[in-house]
Amino acid sequence: MRKLIAFVIAAAAAMTVSAGNVSAADRGHARAGVMAGFTSSSSNVKRWDASSIGRFHLGFTAQIPIVGGFALQPSLLYQAKGSKLNGDVAEEQASALNAKVNYLEIPVQIQWGPDLVAFRPYVFAEPFVGYGLRAKARSVDGGGTYTTSSFETSGLSRWEYGLGLGAGIDVWKLQVSVKYYWNFGSLFNESGKLNDVGTQIKDAFKDGRNFKGVTISLAYMF
Repeated sequence: MRKLIAFVIAAAAAMTVSAGNVSAADRGHARAGVMAGFTSSSSNVKRWDASSIGRFHLGFTAQIPIVGGFALQPSLLYQAKGSKLNGDVAEEQASALNAKVNYLEIPVQIQWGPDLVAFRPYVFAEPFVGYGLRAKARSVDGGGTYTTSSFETSGLSRWEYGLGLGAGIDVWKLQVSVKYYWNFGSLFNESGKLNDVGTQIKDAFKDGRNFKGVTISLAYMF
């Protein structure tokens, strides 16, 4: 029995070292892969109670090693963000306001982390820019529910830019990362064609208010 246990331990150790060598070799050159994950987003607004909305992101990514543990990782993602707001009709606000925007987003991670053979932990800063593909806003007040799916009538801005800070780990061909992000600028963009929903969006976001939140991502590298 002791010999069997010793054999199993030795075999497991050998497999770990072997997998680590493969992982280290894989991480020594540029890699491409697919990425998907969970996006939790909310917003910083005045005179509203904001709560987060669980959404998603998916797309393609590539990791490019540089030197000294540094790497660049640009991605092309379909990124969905949103926020749910609760207001007070007595203050001439809607009782509820939801804003959702789906972006084609290009984030670029600037990573640093030591390669520990079997795995590589890292931290990163990630500037990003995105273009809105779809917008949807809904407000609820005493007169009923109003919706719009237009950037022009809702006043939601098509363009986004911001910064994310986070950490991750590379193991074999898998990569897991977590980040906190801030959208800069304003989520509201005056269009001159605002409907009732757009007026509420203006009230909530006109003073530089925007999305913020957390993402959890899983990538598979080829």
